[in-house]
Amino acid sequence: MKYGILMHQTTMNLGDDIQSYASAQFLPQIDYTVQRENMDSFQSEGNEPVAVIMSAWWMWQKWNWPPAECIVPKLVSMHMNNYTIRRKASPIQDEWLEGIGGDFFRAYGPIGCRDQTTLDFFTERGFPCYFSGCITLTLPKQKQTPDAGTYVCLVDLKPELEAAAREWLKGSGLEVRVMTHHCDYRNSDATLEERMAVVEHTLTQYQNAKFVVTRRLHVSLPCLAMGVPVLSIVNMNDAGNTTRWAPYYNWVNHIPDKEFIAGNINFDIHNPPENKTEHLATREALAADIQAFIEKTKGCTLPIGEIKKTSYTEQEARIWQNQLMHWTLEKWLHQNRGLLDERNKYKRQASALEKRLKKDWGEEIAQEKAKAQEKIKELEKRLEEVTLKDWAKAYKKRRNK
Repeated sequence: MKYGILMHQTTMNLGDDIQSYASAQFLPQIDYTVQRENMDSFQSEGNEPVAVIMSAWWMWQKWNWPPAECIVPKLVSMHMNNYTIRRKASPIQDEWLEGIGGDFFRAYGPIGCRDQTTLDFFTERGFPCYFSGCITLTLPKQKQTPDAGTYVCLVDLKPELEAAAREWLKGSGLEVRVMTHHCDYRNSDATLEERMAVVEHTLTQYQNAKFVVTRRLHVSLPCLAMGVPVLSIVNMNDAGNTTRWAPYYNWVNHIPDKEFIAGNINFDIHNPPENKTEHLATREALAADIQAFIEKTKGCTLPIGEIKKTSYTEQEARIWQNQLMHWTLEKWLHQNRGLLDERNKYKRQASALEKRLKKDWGEEIAQEKAKAQEKIKELEKRLEEVTLKDWAKAYKKRRNK
């Protein structure tokens, strides 16, 4: 059996690569890199089976589901996003879990869910599933460095939180290291080895910190795994947090941002409290579950036709996928037709004003044109946010294959 590591090739969040790094520790070797957003297009040599740990945040381009036939998945540590076009996603909600898309999950289930929201999502739709926890809980400790215990890491804090943290740490004698998980691999040719080196360097800094302060889930959970004291600033009344933080919120030392800014911080700078231990049982069970998958697949030499659990053919899968893409494009265009019409109206208005300006360079007409152009820019930006053009190009390209 060959093994593939799941990656989000164009990620802007180092947390995605940290999850890949955590998966890599279980793999006997890495034979392939599998792109999360294009799993349907993955091709192995001679269609040989490729085992993949499917731990990730799923997924922007849901029309690229289900994965290619040659992928042998371990459905574990999965988070399902249901962002709409307001968050630069698509109109797809449940539709990718119907028909063949859902057959894939049922064939390879039960589904290991990363958080309570994902567990509820699959449970409500009748899919066999369980809470597995996040794969970053299995991260190993990193090497010790000479500066261990001399600094504090502040990771992706808002300016007002960073200012409050600096005031809180004033006079402590500890170095303050401001860090971020923001990255940009959209146009990068960085190799897997280079990206994993960035992750290891970041984790090593967390490992040797006196403690870490963050609002990031994929800073808090690695710190739990590595035994690094961490204070998580989390507001559980924020919708974005409730979807990903349960049950982890109660597993870490935490504080709401208002309390942190007010200085009501029950956390000893010089003798930081040890992390809680609620995660340990989940960590052990998750590691054992993945290791069992590796042991089961490691010596397998069978072709994919004798291994796969789905009954549909690859051709049937792509026909179903194209139907989903048609549905998505139609709904997307319908939702944005009004926006397109409005933009075109102002384009026509600007063009008419341009002709008038050739005859009359009056200030009033110039102002009217400027207003129309501003409106066009606003509408173009809104269209860009829903990624209609990019998606339509991708759709056309895939349809012509």
